[in-house]
Amino acid sequence: MAIPSLFKLPSTKTFNLKTRYYDADKEEFEQRVERAKRDAGISGAVNEKGVYVPNIKGQIRHSIESRPSIAAESYIISRRWLVITIILSLVVYIIYKYDYIMFFIKGVIGRGLE
Repeated sequence: MAIPSLFKLPSTKTFNLKTRYYDADKEEFEQRVERAKRDAGISGAVNEKGVYVPNIKGQIRHSIESRPSIAAESYIISRRWLVITIILSLVVYIIYKYDYIMFFIKGVIGRGLE
């Protein structure tokens, strides 16, 4: 907690200096990359001034268009549940039927041995 005073104290002075550093190799590399992109016909997300321009609107539109509708998604899920239910029902049926067959075979074989 600051103590109030009668006089306004000057605030600290800020020094804002952007450092400048020239890297010839980096600039040459960027020019080669830009030239290669231009030759290949690839348009980057950087405009003429070198400022990044996002393409978020196009990305959102693409993701919405590529996603299946809610009705189609619901249909896919219900169909998946139907297939799973049928497969499990067949497995249970085969197990019970096999068990009944094995019980019958044991009974027939058991009677024959007596």
